[in-house]
Order: sequence, then C-alpha cells, then structure tokens
Amino acid sequence: MSKLEATIRLEQRFAILREVIAGYRIRLQEMEQEVVELFTTNQLSAISACMGEKQRIVRLMNRLEQFIVQWESNNTDVGIAHEPKREHLNT
Repeated sequence: MSKLEATIRLEQRFAILREVIAGYRIRLQEMEQEVVELFTTNQLSAISACMGEKQRIVRLMNRLEQFIVQWESNNTDVGIAHEPKREHLNT
C-alpha cells in the first residue's frame, strides 16, 4: 500500500468517526425532546435513565473528539515510526 493510499484510508476512518459523532449529536437533540415529553407525563425513572444515557453519550463523544484532535495534531506522518535495527555487539 502506498503512503497516499494509507493517508486516504486514514482520512476515511476519521470521516467515519466524525459521522458517528454527528449521529450522537442528533441523538442528544432527540433525547432533549424525549425528556420534555417524559416530564409532562411525570415519568421520573425514565427521565433518570435518559439522563444517564445522555451522560454516557457525551463522555463517548468527548473521548472520540479528543482522540481525533490528538491524532491529527500529533501525527504528521501516517506510518509507524520504527527505530533503526540495532546491531548486537559481541563483547
């Protein structure tokens, strides 16, 4: 695989991660409406479960976003850097 192909594949993976994050954002918006509906029907246990799910999604989104930022800012080379082969000295 060429370096260009590896770069394209890596960029595709990050695009997929960004799509996942966008999906989570949409889900959070939907959950806001669900909480309002649950509140109007006084379903406190369901509200509590929904808020727990929201917290889980927010934590996951934050970790994914941090991963993307960290990877893109620290990794200018797509490949894995290896140390040169060390020769063993016979002493």
